[in-house]
Amino acid sequence: MNSDQILKLAQAARAQRLSGEARRRIELGLGVGNVHIDRALTNLAVMYRNRDFIADLVMPVVTVAKKSDKFFKFKPETMFNVAAVDMVGAESKPGRPAIALDTPGTYSCIDRGLTDFISTDEEINADAPLSPRMDVTEILTNYLLLARELRVATVAFNSANYGANHQALSGTAQWDQSTSDPVANIDSALRAPLVRPNTMVIGEEAYDALRSNPKLLQYVLSRAGTRSGPVPMRPDEQMIADAFRLDRVVVGTAIYNTAAEGASASYSRVWGKSCALIRVEDRPSPRRTATFGYSFRFGAMETSTFYDGMPGRAGGTYIKVAHSDDDEIVGGSNVGYLYTTVVS
Repeated sequence: MNSDQILKLAQAARAQRLSGEARRRIELGLGVGNVHIDRALTNLAVMYRNRDFIADLVMPVVTVAKKSDKFFKFKPETMFNVAAVDMVGAESKPGRPAIALDTPGTYSCIDRGLTDFISTDEEINADAPLSPRMDVTEILTNYLLLARELRVATVAFNSANYGANHQALSGTAQWDQSTSDPVANIDSALRAPLVRPNTMVIGEEAYDALRSNPKLLQYVLSRAGTRSGPVPMRPDEQMIADAFRLDRVVVGTAIYNTAAEGASASYSRVWGKSCALIRVEDRPSPRRTATFGYSFRFGAMETSTFYDGMPGRAGGTYIKVAHSDDDEIVGGSNVGYLYTTVVS
């Protein structure tokens, strides 16, 4: 064996030794998968929240001392009658107009509530950022608020609550059609009730069609500014309110699941495709009010906790959220007008 062959064998042996050492280093390394055990993040928990609820803006809450009662109502024509006010002769007496109360309104609050149980073990073992009591309370409260949103939307967008002051739009009259004229529709609706409405309540789809309609846009295009300030890219709620001399425009954006619990979710919009022009008085005078409706609430929305030692290893706590209310029409057709199916 010559010197060249001996050198090659030595190089091969060295390379084999180095390869073995590299493998041993890899085998001895802890590795990314071994130095970390997956667990919950302490700064992130995913929860989808509903959008803003507007029920309190449509039918404000009036706190009452009794679960059921009556409230006085004057006849609608009381302040609109033309009385004979002239007195003829030196000894004539003033006339006496017919003033009378109408059939009183009534309310009867219904108890509404939900509960859930949190075991002591669940609370002890919960990792941050979960907080079982806080999370359950928030979820139960949301359920109750969503149920109220649905009830108020059903009342506000029910044509039966408007007498003859309602109309279903169709075809070319719908606001998502370029041939429609929502400005004329709204002006007409504001003139129809006995008392002029001050609030527009509108579903999100209908609102998007309204603010994009050519008839509405012609009121704001080619202007440097309006009472609300510079002209925006698109008309907003305040600009539309100013255009029709309304106090505000309230857009319903809430969404709910129409499927039964446990079934595949199917989402729908609480406020649908309608638009109501109504009068809303947030703080009613004890002696006089002219508003579309109120939610009479007995007490407040209350959260209670009750410990029960019987279930499981160490018992647990029941969380209860409850309230008692009734949504009642007060002015109805005298102060409101309703358009349904305003978009296709």
